[in-house]
Amino acid sequence: MSMKSILRNGLVIVLALAFVFAGTTMVMAEEESRVVIGSGAEAPGLDTRAEVDIPAFERINLISEPLIVFNYDLGLEPALAEDWEYSEDGTELTFYLREGVMFHHGREFVADDVKYTIEWILDEDNDAANRDLYAAIEEVEIVNDYEVTLHLSEVNTFLINNIARFGIVPRDKGEELGEDFGNEPVGTGPYVFESWDRDDRMILEAHEDYWGGTPNFDVVEFRAITEDSARLLAFEAGEIDMYQGGVVPDELARLEDDPDVDVYRTPGTGYSYVGFDNEEGPMTDKNLRKAVSHMLNREAIVEHVQQGIGEVGQSQIMPNMPWFHEDLDFIGYDPEKAQEYFQNSIAAEEDVEIRIFTNENPVRMQIAEIMEYELGEIGIDVEVVIEEWGAFLDRIYDTNDYEMFILGWGGQMDPDRASYRQFHSEGSANHINFTNDRMDELLEEGRTVDPNSERSIEIYREVQEILNEEAPKAFINYTEEVALVQPEFEGFEIHSYSANAWLSVPFLERAE
Repeated sequence: MSMKSILRNGLVIVLALAFVFAGTTMVMAEEESRVVIGSGAEAPGLDTRAEVDIPAFERINLISEPLIVFNYDLGLEPALAEDWEYSEDGTELTFYLREGVMFHHGREFVADDVKYTIEWILDEDNDAANRDLYAAIEEVEIVNDYEVTLHLSEVNTFLINNIARFGIVPRDKGEELGEDFGNEPVGTGPYVFESWDRDDRMILEAHEDYWGGTPNFDVVEFRAITEDSARLLAFEAGEIDMYQGGVVPDELARLEDDPDVDVYRTPGTGYSYVGFDNEEGPMTDKNLRKAVSHMLNREAIVEHVQQGIGEVGQSQIMPNMPWFHEDLDFIGYDPEKAQEYFQNSIAAEEDVEIRIFTNENPVRMQIAEIMEYELGEIGIDVEVVIEEWGAFLDRIYDTNDYEMFILGWGGQMDPDRASYRQFHSEGSANHINFTNDRMDELLEEGRTVDPNSERSIEIYREVQEILNEEAPKAFINYTEEVALVQPEFEGFEIHSYSANAWLSVPFLERAE
């Protein structure tokens, strides 16, 4: 072989090695600028105006931003609005908008986008979520590009909290995309929607013109891993960097002792419950509902099923809220009382079909099995039915084809949010079909008084008294948020409101 050939071949080898090392460096760089988040469920969609599920908002809240946001103390702080104020009579709410904020498609955010988003939600022709929470908004007035006033038809002192729950949609992209906006969302957040392989992964890329500063990580990847045990295995194998919620309870003590895992815990903003159909079938019998509720061994569930995650449930209102009725004798586990109520119920007189539905959640399935056994002890035969998540929700949301079900609520940061939708006769989330005239009066009045007043406390304590007496649902436990994070990440903060779980991600740092 000639010297020229040797040099040429040597150059090829050197170039090949260079490409190998360059490729390795590129992969390492990509890995270093990527955060992989495990999610317990796929998002139904990504339209901030239309979705209600926590898995959706885990993703949405990195893409789309609200005017104001719940911080880590669950107080409100500026986001797209720098400031806000109510008029003296409470019928006007004005927002002063942040200037120079850019949407992902390169246009500046202005007051017209706020007007468009709110009016879209209020339009009954649109599939908006929780429209009733914003019904007090009569008109959206643009004062100028950076100031917008909401004119209210009635005082609603909790409206400000609900404003923190939806992001602002750019008018031009909203009108252009129509129903497809939930598949191609555009916002002002730290990350830009890039791609979505449903039931596998979603890719978000850093918004370089983000008003809060360019994020530290180029890519955030969400992976949908529905089984808790599979998600934990993926975490321990290093395939995902972090996840919040759905931690396998039996593994928590081990994980907290593991130096290679950072475990974060904080009280949550929700509860799990057994819902009854209060409109049709055997559960319209209050005695039967109370029998079931008194046979629900909440302490054992928290201790043995949840392995100490969360607290025993008593009410729709969190115990740390001033509206919580600490003097009320809440329904608790009492087999003797349960037997008395059962003997006075329709189920003691005739054969009735009682099914309890839940989804493929290991904890909920265990609770259903416990209930089946406990209720059988006093003579109530129950059939447990496990369904896929989507089919389960369709059953509960759209039909009366159930007697009982196990589900939960999150994000109950004020008593109106924790009560109106679920227990007002016209509430958008009254899936238990509960109707009570006095309850309606109280919940309507509750929106008109100062939340810091004694009257507000009186209202919501009476609400709890009605629920404790009528037992339209049985509260199981208050939630606790638990997050697992790989130890090389610094600066993570766990959020009590799980929809905001990943707000600290854009500016985390990876330790060297």
